[in-house]
Amino acid sequence: MIRTARHVLLSLATFVVALHVAAQSQQPKTVNPAVDAVASQLRALTHLTADEWRYHAGDLPHGEDVGLDDSSWTVVKSRSQAPEDAVWYRRWIVVPPTLNGYDLTGTKLWFRFSASANGPIPEIVYFNGRRVAMGEDLEPIILLDPVKPGDRVLIAVKLLQTVDKKHFEDAVIRVEFPSTRPSPLDLLQEIESASALAPSLGTKSQLVAEGVERAAKAVDLGALGEAKQQAFDASLEKAHALLLEVKPDLQGTSVRLTGNAHIDAAWLWPWTETVDVVRHTFATALQLMHEYPQYTYTQSAAAYNQWMYENYPSLHQQIVDRVKDGRWEMVGGMWVEPDLNMPDGESLVRQLLIGKCYFKEKFGVDVRIGWNPDSFGYNWQLPQIYKKSGIDYFVTQKMAWNDTNQLPLKLFWWQSPDGSRVLTYFPHDYVNDIEPVRIVSDVAIARQLNPGTPVMMHLYGVGDHGGGPTRSMLDSGLHWTSPDRVAPQMKFSTAQDFFSEIETKLDTQHAPTWNY
Repeated sequence: MIRTARHVLLSLATFVVALHVAAQSQQPKTVNPAVDAVASQLRALTHLTADEWRYHAGDLPHGEDVGLDDSSWTVVKSRSQAPEDAVWYRRWIVVPPTLNGYDLTGTKLWFRFSASANGPIPEIVYFNGRRVAMGEDLEPIILLDPVKPGDRVLIAVKLLQTVDKKHFEDAVIRVEFPSTRPSPLDLLQEIESASALAPSLGTKSQLVAEGVERAAKAVDLGALGEAKQQAFDASLEKAHALLLEVKPDLQGTSVRLTGNAHIDAAWLWPWTETVDVVRHTFATALQLMHEYPQYTYTQSAAAYNQWMYENYPSLHQQIVDRVKDGRWEMVGGMWVEPDLNMPDGESLVRQLLIGKCYFKEKFGVDVRIGWNPDSFGYNWQLPQIYKKSGIDYFVTQKMAWNDTNQLPLKLFWWQSPDGSRVLTYFPHDYVNDIEPVRIVSDVAIARQLNPGTPVMMHLYGVGDHGGGPTRSMLDSGLHWTSPDRVAPQMKFSTAQDFFSEIETKLDTQHAPTWNY
């Protein structure tokens, strides 16, 4: 079936934009006020408030000192700006007797401070005057473990000098619940995931929605309000048991979790810095593969592998070994991920010729997946160039950022004027955590755009300046791939496994075609 751009866009553009806005919400709403009320109460147990901070513009010695008098500092909140100079943020955290009725004894608190300046900001984090972390794109840091009511911690964060103005985005103090008690966060995410997916389940929609409502009503908010811990925990277990009844209906779609690290060869930094970024990113991926046997990693750009081969031969050999194991996947087929608007056809063909030859020579891999998620546009001849270069699939996503001309497809054939076509997939971005509500929202979009699609691919990892998947992401992935969780079926995977499975389970020959 040929779908023209104008015809489809007029009918679906508004719908798709609304879906993407809903998918990005951090607090999804259902159509059931009773379910929303329970979800709101559970959500209030998952974090301590840390919105207001004392702020000092400009550097000063020992801004982390517990004895420093910061009473004259300005009080600011998240979503505020700061100058290019180094700045300090400070505040005390005091653990309350209960958090909205929940006894925090034995929990673990994680802290993360998020700020940017048209890119990551180097930051230094101190707890009670002691430095606990330094760097960019920091993972959450353990603030207290185990927690006792009355615990006090002074948090001080120094943001280093930047080229652009700084944006203080937010500070999160997340509660990790003890394994000895049922987790309110798990139940919250299961309720929100099932609610988000229910409308797209056809004849099963009503049954799933009713199951979610029964589970929500089983949560004893009265016991929570009275701080009756055992009664509240028992109600969480009952609610989870009720959700297990609708789990089979949620698993009609499987989600392939594919680790990746998008690396801009030169954006806010010189290419010489990128060599070090690649080294750290690849070394981290290899180390995590030792710790997490299920973990697979997908990476494009032959140039990055050439840098490792020339400068870090032992690292290169480890990558060769992981490629042979099927855990390190080579994609893209090009020397770098290029712009796809300005280069002429010969330039793109050379990218593929040199890139594919390099992958074949150094790793014995014939790359079949085009990979360019960060290009801001695409020439119409690209499927022809790809197909004649032995590329059968294409992964990108940048058009999802367009607020005017949304592409109303997620899995489709992209066809060139000569009739050449590649099976194309749009994941939701390339910088993601493994978070079930975010994933399920994307599944819901896919079910609307491509009804009957049985498999999804979710890209997770830190990107742009490298980084890749983190331990916290992989821990979350292990948690949500376990059989006792109520969510769509999830598994660690490569991009090729995704395409192979979709071709097995779906008649891709009748997938929609985009002929523009």
